[in-house]
Amino acid sequence: MSKLLELKNIYASYAGAKVLEDVSIAIEKNEILGLVGESGSGKSTTAKVVTGLLKPDSGSVIFNAKELTGKRDKDICRRIQMVFQNPEGSLNPKYKIGDILYDAMHFHFRDMSREEIESKCLSLIKRMELPQDTLSRYPKSFSGGQKQRIALARALCVEPELLIADEPTSSLDVSVQLNMLELIKELKEERGLGILFISHDLGVINYLCDNVAVMKKGRIVEMQSKERFFRHPETDYGKELLDSVAKINEC
Repeated sequence: MSKLLELKNIYASYAGAKVLEDVSIAIEKNEILGLVGESGSGKSTTAKVVTGLLKPDSGSVIFNAKELTGKRDKDICRRIQMVFQNPEGSLNPKYKIGDILYDAMHFHFRDMSREEIESKCLSLIKRMELPQDTLSRYPKSFSGGQKQRIALARALCVEPELLIADEPTSSLDVSVQLNMLELIKELKEERGLGILFISHDLGVINYLCDNVAVMKKGRIVEMQSKERFFRHPETDYGKELLDSVAKINEC
């Protein structure tokens, strides 16, 4: 069975500096791959390569067995969506939530009537466990956790196959974070999503992900199942990451 996403031997530079070196990862449908590593290791740059925001110097990005080269077409942009750490990035403060979701869906589903789109928006808001009047309100009237659920709804409303989540829960309170992670788990099962989940929090990775890729200085140094990684990391760097979590928990 072909992978949903494959990065093969990706090299990338930014502002003249090499930031990714020989990066290879793979994600199946209905799988969450956790990408971990300290700040500056190249995690967010990897996400930019996947979404087409950064063109690699060399290597292949393969989605649904098709190599993505050059400018992404409208259909690929729909199928690969991203949720950022800061939800304001996808929520224009000048627009009501209903307009934000409607515009995204109308752009990709031209043959869908306004009534059909509005019905789907209402269903999605309900699934996200947001207030009933969400569609008629502006982003500023919501809490941080609610905004992140709306940002997730904005990504999911166009029915993607691959979701890139870059530290989407790091700014949330622990209880709100847990609810968000549980929601992502459920949505993965319901929709068969492949998810690249980027985080520096190994507790979050352990709770949510199926497999783990460890990144250090722009390279993938370890990739294996979550269970194996948390029992027996293969590299010294993986052990260091786990040891740092253990020391924090002992404090």
